[in-house]
Amino acid sequence: MPIEVLLAHPHPSVRVALAGLLGGEGDIEVVGECGDGRRAQDMAGRLLPDVLVTGLRLPGLDGVELTRRLVGGSGPHGVRVVVLADGASCVLAFDALRAGARGLLCQDTDADELPRALRLVTGGGALVSPRLTGPLIDAFLRGPGITDVPALDSLTARERQVLSLVGTGLSTQEIADRLVVAEVTAKTHVRRTMVKLGARTRTQLVAIAYESGMLRPRSAR
Repeated sequence: MPIEVLLAHPHPSVRVALAGLLGGEGDIEVVGECGDGRRAQDMAGRLLPDVLVTGLRLPGLDGVELTRRLVGGSGPHGVRVVVLADGASCVLAFDALRAGARGLLCQDTDADELPRALRLVTGGGALVSPRLTGPLIDAFLRGPGITDVPALDSLTARERQVLSLVGTGLSTQEIADRLVVAEVTAKTHVRRTMVKLGARTRTQLVAIAYESGMLRPRSAR
């Protein structure tokens, strides 16, 4: 079965370019497109795509709130969100990651990066474009700073360690190797940590690790 994708972007030319970029991929099918956030939410509810690829500055409902509604309990089951951003919208992009987006790519993404991201997030992974890492850190540093996360007190020492490792971008297998445990054990630790912190995705765990002060961007050290 192909990966079914819904495109949401306010500019028709961008949607045409994205559809053309994905059109040659045999395992990916664009099932719909629109330029409005509320319509995107409605279409996602009807079409139940595997992935929504969305811009951030949508009329009607912006990309952050759209992500929050689709990833949350009231949204269509199983819809993953990949956000397209640029350096100027990285504050919103950081909010989208906190809302549950599993991918963050540059709006002028390379031809092979978007298909790779779609395959990765459909398989349960997450991806942030290296080109956006610097602007994201800058957005974090301009934010309100460290916030208190009471649920951190409920974590065991091992779960705190796992949260820190997830925050540095390690995969489940890499976490298992670092802790010298089986991959299934590492996966269990990650899942329990997500449940205790109310996180729906690994990207939300990364945001929590930074917002709580457990991790700090390199430029802030």
